[in-house]
Amino acid sequence: MRLREKSVLITGAGGQLGTRFAQAFAAEGAGLWLADQSPERLAAAAAKLPAASLRGTLEMDVTSPESVSAAFARVRAEGGLDILVNNAGIGVFSPFWERDYAEFMQVMSVNAGGTFLCTREALRLMKEKNEGSIINIGSVYGVVSSDPRIYTDCARMNSEVYSASKAAVIQLTKYFAVHAADLGVRVNCVSPGGVFNNQGEDFVRNYSARTPAGRMADDTDICGAAIFLASADAKYVSGQNIVVDGGFTAW
Repeated sequence: MRLREKSVLITGAGGQLGTRFAQAFAAEGAGLWLADQSPERLAAAAAKLPAASLRGTLEMDVTSPESVSAAFARVRAEGGLDILVNNAGIGVFSPFWERDYAEFMQVMSVNAGGTFLCTREALRLMKEKNEGSIINIGSVYGVVSSDPRIYTDCARMNSEVYSASKAAVIQLTKYFAVHAADLGVRVNCVSPGGVFNNQGEDFVRNYSARTPAGRMADDTDICGAAIFLASADAKYVSGQNIVVDGGFTAW
C-alpha cells in the first residue's frame, strides 16, 4: 500500500495499459481519476476497479486545452493531484510514403501535445502541495528504430511519426524534470517494449526471437516501473527513462 491516500490521474485509462495501470495503482491504495475520450472505455475500465478506489471518471480530449483544463479543474476542486500518468497515445500503421500530413500531426498532437498539456495542468495543481510525480509513457521506438524484419504477417507496421512522438515524450520528460524540480515534482518516463495483444503468430515469434527475454511483454510487466516511480521509493529519481523491454534495446 505504498500509495495509500494518493490521488492519481491516468490518461488513456480505457486502453490496454491504462486499465492495467489503474488496477495496479488501486492495489497500492491510490484513489484513481480515470481519463479517456471514450465514455464506453471509461465505464469498462472503472468497472474493473474496487468502488472505493475510484474518485471519478473524466471524458477528456488530451489535444484540447479547454477539455484538459476543465478536467483538471474538477480534480483540483475535489482534493488535488499527487500523481499523473500520461498514458494516452495513438499510432498509425500505413507506409510512411502514404502519410497524410494531417494524420502525422494528429499523432504528434495526442502523444506529444497531450503530454505537454496534461503535464502543464498537473504542475499547476502539484505546486500547491510542493510535491508530486509525473510518469510519462514512452516506447522503445522512441529510443531505437523499429525492425521491419519483425512485421512479416502484421499490418501494424510501426510508423515514423509514432517513433518521433515518443522520442518527444522522452525529451519532454527531461525538460520538465529540470524545470519542475523547484516545485518539488519529479518527472520520469517508462518506455515499454512490445506488449502482447493477439498480434499475428509470425510477428509474435519474430519479436520474441529478437528479445533476450524470449517473449513479448505482458501488460502487467509494465506496471511495476510506474508504481516505483510514483512511490517514495523513487524520491531521488527524476528525469529518467526506464525502458521495460525484456532486453530488446540491449543488442
